[in-house]
Amino acid sequence: MSMASLDYLTQTFGLAGRCAVVTGAGRGIGRAIAEALGAAGAKVCVHYHTSDAGAGEVVAALTAAGGEAFAVQADLTEPHGARTLADAVTQRWGRLDILVNNAGDIIQRSPIEDFSDDLIDRVIRLNFHSVVYLTRELVPLLRRGEGPSIINIGSIAVTIGSSGGAVVYGGTKGAVHAMTLSLARELAPAIRVNTLSPGVILTDFHRRHSTPERLEQIAGSTPLKRYGQAEDLAAPAVFLASEASAFITGHTLDVNGGLSMG
Repeated sequence: MSMASLDYLTQTFGLAGRCAVVTGAGRGIGRAIAEALGAAGAKVCVHYHTSDAGAGEVVAALTAAGGEAFAVQADLTEPHGARTLADAVTQRWGRLDILVNNAGDIIQRSPIEDFSDDLIDRVIRLNFHSVVYLTRELVPLLRRGEGPSIINIGSIAVTIGSSGGAVVYGGTKGAVHAMTLSLARELAPAIRVNTLSPGVILTDFHRRHSTPERLEQIAGSTPLKRYGQAEDLAAPAVFLASEASAFITGHTLDVNGGLSMG
């Protein structure tokens, strides 16, 4: 490969000087994406709610590699938490180029007839309200950014349905997918908005909410014959954040090993 080609790839996929926020970045998919954005040259705000040790490890690793990173603790299920994070980014950079809305969880599996009012509220707040609250607060900063991009983390549950007691979670992820389409239209042409939709990814999420037997069954029925790893989302996130996807908005990029196609 010629040096000109290498320069083109670096400029197109590189994120040098870009400022990024990744929510839920202390573990799992968020952590893998934060580390990948940092490796591509971005400055990274590592958001966490309870995973303070993991967030500290991400910041330490990115800083040791010569990058810039800092951690912010905030409860994004409440408007004031989103404002806390936005204030920290404003004070640090005064602008934003990349927002990855990753924070989310099933919280607890339950048959729909047993879903309590409190559990419904918690699941909706964590998976949908948090995206609305934070996006609302950070859009003004993204408008000051360079080629700004929002990446919402969706779920394969939207295309094949949630399994075993995760109906409300699946519904919230459907709302996130729909919100991506509406935001892509509303914020164009200034800000691109896309969904990165993972399949079954072996992180703490599925270790807590899925049995080993169920995970093996899913891996066996996946065309690529495995479940995913958090790192499988890293390069696709860099792609959606970079100039390589400059003419892509309102799109859902599925990363599921072929478990859902079409």
